[in-house]
Amino acid sequence: MKPLFPSESLHYAKLTLGPQSPELTGEAAHLAGWALKNLEGRFPGLKVVRSLVGAREVRLLLDFNRLDEDLLRVLQSYKSEVRNLLKKKGFSGEHLWQWNYEECWVATPEDLARVEPFLAI
Repeated sequence: MKPLFPSESLHYAKLTLGPQSPELTGEAAHLAGWALKNLEGRFPGLKVVRSLVGAREVRLLLDFNRLDEDLLRVLQSYKSEVRNLLKKKGFSGEHLWQWNYEECWVATPEDLARVEPFLAI
């Protein structure tokens, strides 16, 4: 595996489902994972370094090294795609995701060591 550093383009993000949303288990987890794989296609140059789809949250380590987009736009695109895929499968709620999200710029190996436990599978 290629070393991640030096890099000034790594971002950790945690997206959380809303309180009334169904859990991302079974087919919903599969669809959330599929949307992650599509993310790199929608944003050429973006690399999903690591990801974890949990029942109530999605955690991502994204490399923006060759992408001139911001994190918010990428996350909004992902959240929208997951919501649309779930609606096709019968999800009828208006809001799937919470508005806010956690993010951290991963600028050093120490930063990476701090967020890696959250991405362990």
